[in-house]
Amino acid sequence: MDSYNVNKKNPFKFSYVKSVIDKSLISFKGKYIVIKIPVVSEVIYGRNVGYKFRKVKVPKNIENISATKIRRFLLKNEK
Repeated sequence: MDSYNVNKKNPFKFSYVKSVIDKSLISFKGKYIVIKIPVVSEVIYGRNVGYKFRKVKVPKNIENISATKIRRFLLKNEK
């Protein structure tokens, strides 16, 4: 998602985020794709449109991941 300049929480452009991901996953090159998606802040519907919404249960260690904390770390350690 490219949320750069949407608010003050994300100071990084998509191209930077993609490059960090690519560098981190170098050993998996060719096995994943990083795509830019629109910012989604809410989903609203007024009738039964055929969509189903479900929450996926993930382990607590994954649920506790904070993108805000990661961005702070990256800003602090940026060269």
